[in-house]
Amino acid sequence: MASMDHIGKLEEMLNSGRVPGTARTLINIEKVGEVLEELKRELPSQVNDAQTVLRQKEAILKQAELEARRIRAYADEEATTIRSLAEEQSQSQIETAKNEAQNMLSESEIVKAAEEKATEIEQAAQEKATKIVSEAQNKLNQVLAGAEKDAIERRRGADNYAREVLFMLEEKIADTLGQVRSGIDVLDAQNMAVGD
Repeated sequence: MASMDHIGKLEEMLNSGRVPGTARTLINIEKVGEVLEELKRELPSQVNDAQTVLRQKEAILKQAELEARRIRAYADEEATTIRSLAEEQSQSQIETAKNEAQNMLSESEIVKAAEEKATEIEQAAQEKATKIVSEAQNKLNQVLAGAEKDAIERRRGADNYAREVLFMLEEKIADTLGQVRSGIDVLDAQNMAVGD
């Protein structure tokens, strides 16, 4: 039987025991005690449910962190590959420029033109390599930002879910304790009235 059912049962006992024409209520103390004992037995299971929700939240957070790490590792590997390719391409273009310059060394004018051409090619290769490395870095930053945003959103979602479940549980427990307190107050009032 759920906690709310026990509370309903207590309310029913209180309402059905009213003495007409008076503010007094007659209740069976043993039955009320039994219902309260059942309620006490059930509350730990509800607390266990809340702990299960917290464990689920931790699992979701761990999964999000693992996913973020996996994405980061992939992005790092991709960036390293892109950098390596850029360096190879720039080295190849530099070597090509040097070879072209050496082939033009037959005459002084050709030598001068070759040097200028080699410098231009080398500068172009350096610029291209710098651009490729910059693009790789930008791509890596975008992937990392996406992974971090995804991890934050998952963490936020897990936090919100756990918060909602805990608020609902807190509400139920507060209602239950309030009703139990009311029942105890009624019993105390009756005991005092009987004592008078």
